[in-house]
Amino acid sequence: MNLNNFGNKLRLNKSAKSKENEVKQNFINIITQLEACWIRTNFLHTKLNVDFWNYEEHFYHIIEDLIYSQYESWKADLIFWYVYDRKDVEGNILALEITEGDKSPKKYKLKTPEELWKLIEKIDKIENKGKKDE
Repeated sequence: MNLNNFGNKLRLNKSAKSKENEVKQNFINIITQLEACWIRTNFLHTKLNVDFWNYEEHFYHIIEDLIYSQYESWKADLIFWYVYDRKDVEGNILALEITEGDKSPKKYKLKTPEELWKLIEKIDKIENKGKKDE
């Protein structure tokens, strides 16, 4: 399709919803890939007794620094918990316990990066609501 037929003033803009979905999909892809790298690192170390940590460590630090520069600390900490500490040594998913205000704690077992995204959005809404009430 030749867009020149529409003239010089043609502008294609993404909708806000489209941009939001793109950000969400990028987040999911990054978390999925980071988790896959971490699983592979652990597999090499625990199953094959091959230790590339001295080589890989710098890459993990770069990725972590980029995530900290993109997200608030609590979001980055939650991302790293999801990737590094969410599963026990047998691969079982551990629950994350979150307390909101004076309510009783709620447990979350996050199975996918999309569930992590939704939890971050939920916490963000609660925090923003609290800031608006001040």
